[in-house]
Amino acid sequence: MDSSARDLVLFSSRPLGTIADTSAAIYMRPAPNILPTAPGRYAQFLTCALILLFSVQAGGQSADKTRMLQQLTEERLMLMAELDQFQNTLRILQSDDTPPEESTNPAIRSLAVQVVKLKEQLIAVTEQEVTLLQQQIIAAKVKLDTNPVQKTDTPVALAKIETKPDDSIEGKPLRTYNVAYAREREAKNVERLHALLENYYTELQESARILPTAGELANREIARRAAESLTKIPFNIDKIRLNGAEGSTSLLLITQRLTDSRIPESRRDIAPIITIKTRLFDTLVGSENRSLKPVGKNHYIAKIRLQPGDTSIGIQSNHWQIRLPSHANAQDFLITLYSPLNAPPELHIFAVDELLAQDAPHIPAWLPADLDLKTKKG
Repeated sequence: MDSSARDLVLFSSRPLGTIADTSAAIYMRPAPNILPTAPGRYAQFLTCALILLFSVQAGGQSADKTRMLQQLTEERLMLMAELDQFQNTLRILQSDDTPPEESTNPAIRSLAVQVVKLKEQLIAVTEQEVTLLQQQIIAAKVKLDTNPVQKTDTPVALAKIETKPDDSIEGKPLRTYNVAYAREREAKNVERLHALLENYYTELQESARILPTAGELANREIARRAAESLTKIPFNIDKIRLNGAEGSTSLLLITQRLTDSRIPESRRDIAPIITIKTRLFDTLVGSENRSLKPVGKNHYIAKIRLQPGDTSIGIQSNHWQIRLPSHANAQDFLITLYSPLNAPPELHIFAVDELLAQDAPHIPAWLPADLDLKTKKG
């Protein structure tokens, strides 16, 4: 007789008196040994526990993403409200159609810089929001693809896509959750945010044509600190051909203008064309057209190679003449142009070798890297 039958005989042969005796008899019955007799049930129990654990983790991750998305949306709305306030202030202060970055009013230029910073923050927050929304769209699509009821987009099938209410809880019915509808709604949000990003990108590109980058501002500050200890070699502002010391002073004056907050910025997408023609003994020995590189605040610069002889330099409607000795060799020169809006342009030209031959020439950090100017110290 096995143990189960023995327990049954003992249990049935005992006289049943009161309900308490029956309860005691049931309580004293030994429980069957599950592990050795039913290993399949234990494996099923373990599998269900693991599935439940993974479901809880997935639900937690989804909740975290939803919470993060809500925070990003609130931050974006706050930045948009702040941006509207700055832009309304600019409209009140600005009386003409000049871009605020080019305004002669320092307060307007300062507000324009703050507007650019807000737009950059808005772009960063909106990009994160778009990324999270796209992840939710992908998750919703996967849910639709894995659920045979939700694979079709017919109204009948979509009406069936809802969460199953809990029958054990009475009260207000739970709100149904349509996965396809949520995916469509989030796709519209992504499309709207993409349009918002495109608008901000366009506005930032327009500002980038005027405002210097953070790296350029840092290079200007480095050049300003380096220029503080240098001695200025005075020269006539109308003088075109400069020696090495005067060329160093010319670069120093540009550094001072670039770091002067009272001088407005200028457009960075305008590159004047310079026309260079050199004649030696009435014979054209060199001709070149080049574009000057803008460095900020109506300053332009270029490195060119000139031949000996009489050289004519033309920029727009302005012309200058210089003469290099006929016995000299061709050499590299720096050309600097300062072209303010309401004043005649200033042009200077000086030899690179003469500039670098100075004991402590001013080689500012804002110079374009392609000029490749290095002193003897490197």
